[in-house]
Amino acid sequence: MAKHKYLTSPPNLTGMPPGVPYIIGNEAAERFSYYGMKSVLTVFMAHYILNQSGVLAPMSSNEAYMYTHYFVFGVYFLPILGAIIADGLFGKYWTILSLSLVYCLGNLTLACMATSWGVAIGQRTMLAIGLFLICLGAGGIKPCVSANVGDQFGES
Repeated sequence: MAKHKYLTSPPNLTGMPPGVPYIIGNEAAERFSYYGMKSVLTVFMAHYILNQSGVLAPMSSNEAYMYTHYFVFGVYFLPILGAIIADGLFGKYWTILSLSLVYCLGNLTLACMATSWGVAIGQRTMLAIGLFLICLGAGGIKPCVSANVGDQFGES
């Protein structure tokens, strides 16, 4: 029977473990995506969102701020759910991997808002779905990343 090449414990290295650049890259991409999208979210909702007929139908500033704050709340509240999923179901690695894909699906949903079928479905509907998926993804990633980095280093 062939032996697996997977590590069961951290190697005793003097330098940086080989998995750390991937973890840093994933976290950097997630943060860049979150802050980049959040910075234009309120302006988009208050000035550029369309209705199902393709006619400009912006939200009021108060409504746009409300949805932005709900989104930020979800991103910082759902790590509780992410920790439960990681500890009870999938483990840190599979939670980060699967919910990073959910995060990407949320960004894809936001990008598809600009297509003709995105307008036909409704940009507000697509926006709500996309932001919810991003909240789930970010919530699953946040509690696992720092613990996963800690697991990369052995005892010294």
